[in-house]
Amino acid sequence: MAKKVAINWTTGLIRETFKIDKKGEDFPLLVRWLDVQNDLTTDEISLLEKRRRKLLPNVQGWNEETLKMKFIALILDMVDYDSEMYQGVYEAELSAVVKNYALKVITDFTVAKVTDDFIQHPYLYFHEYKPKKRTKDPVGQVLLASVIAQELNKDEKPIYGCVVFGELWHFMVVHGSEYAMSDGFRATNADDLQKILLILRKFKDILYNELVPQKSVPSVF
Repeated sequence: MAKKVAINWTTGLIRETFKIDKKGEDFPLLVRWLDVQNDLTTDEISLLEKRRRKLLPNVQGWNEETLKMKFIALILDMVDYDSEMYQGVYEAELSAVVKNYALKVITDFTVAKVTDDFIQHPYLYFHEYKPKKRTKDPVGQVLLASVIAQELNKDEKPIYGCVVFGELWHFMVVHGSEYAMSDGFRATNADDLQKILLILRKFKDILYNELVPQKSVPSVF
């Protein structure tokens, strides 16, 4: 029977319980994800700069929801993960029993196959839209969501994620019993913000070319 006791799942406890080893930034899956070519249009660069200038004086004062709605959601909208197969979903609840533990997490943002409120094959997670104060453990939340996703997906494919601390965006890849996290990309820096958008867009290529069975991929997305 699965253990139903409430557990404060910190990064260290998750790693110890589920035997997850942290790797460096040279982790091949992470290196490949972060290797992007800048093909942004002039209009896209202009729009990013407008949003960066709005973020710059406010990022330390905005609370979690304000940061999400006035900045992060707008960046995610520029990526546009929605297709006939996969969608971006806010506040999705996922659960699974892993190693006799009943696990549950509410993801701030998930890219998954969605039928109404039924979530399948989640492959990308965002946690947590926090300003400077690290009052929670967003890295642990991404790891926990990834453990759940591996159990739900049952395909041994990597899980991708992003942890946001104010203006700093850290990208993560979890594969089997290993994970790695990038150094922070600073959204208040123009070059870094462009890279953030490009990395998020590259996940769409990874999703349809590597994670989703090719026979299921729509001809247009």
